[in-house]
Amino acid sequence: MALTYLRHQLHLHRHKIVALVVLALAGLGQQAAAQGRLKGENLPGYEHRKLRWGFSLGLNHSWYQLEHSEYYVQRIDPSSNPDNDPRTPDGVYAPYSMNQKPGIGFNVNFITTYRLNQDFVLRAQPGVGYHSRAIQYKDLPADPEMNFAGGDVLQEVNTFSGEFPVLVKYEANRRKNTQMYFVAGVKPSLVIGGQKKGAEYLQLKTFDFTIEYGVGLDMFYPFFKFAPELRYSRGIGNIHKPADSIYNNSIQQLNTNTVTLYLNFE
Repeated sequence: MALTYLRHQLHLHRHKIVALVVLALAGLGQQAAAQGRLKGENLPGYEHRKLRWGFSLGLNHSWYQLEHSEYYVQRIDPSSNPDNDPRTPDGVYAPYSMNQKPGIGFNVNFITTYRLNQDFVLRAQPGVGYHSRAIQYKDLPADPEMNFAGGDVLQEVNTFSGEFPVLVKYEANRRKNTQMYFVAGVKPSLVIGGQKKGAEYLQLKTFDFTIEYGVGLDMFYPFFKFAPELRYSRGIGNIHKPADSIYNNSIQQLNTNTVTLYLNFE
């Protein structure tokens, strides 16, 4: 119940949460700039260290990109099924729709960075992520064989995943106490909890592989380095799992998309 309430509140107030985070980051940026003007350079030479550690907290906004199956086309368009596919009842066609719905989640990660040369750093960022995604089915036809009354159904998929991003970070020249950077790499992930089983639920594979890229700003404080980072993640594998239900038969391919705001501390 507590997790359901938390997820509802995050979704309900997602725009306020994002606005507050942006304002907080703007305030931190101004504070860092003022600190640099008043006290000179913080953590001199820290950016050249060979090995560094830290942690990160993230707020993510994720959704599915779906591709409809031939089964779906045949159910909504009689002209596409001249031979009367046996999965479609004789003379009965039921136009229904499917649309993705995004959700809000969070990430907690550890950070290990290894300097490759003057400009590039290799970063491993293992951790866990909570993702909330959904597909909205509208006007589904009734199916007596499956004891399904039809109508509108929201298939929510809320999962906890173990994640292991491996990224290459390009760092620009340091300016006083700030340093712009770009990151790109890959992230394998494995669902470790939250995914439901059964014909009444949308079935998905537990393993996903994504490519990631983003931009961030290192801000050097007297005792630590703080870096807000915005990163986009795109799943390149099809996570749709074939199963005999109207939720799964209507889909041919599913890919994940995620935009995450990370707050990195080293």
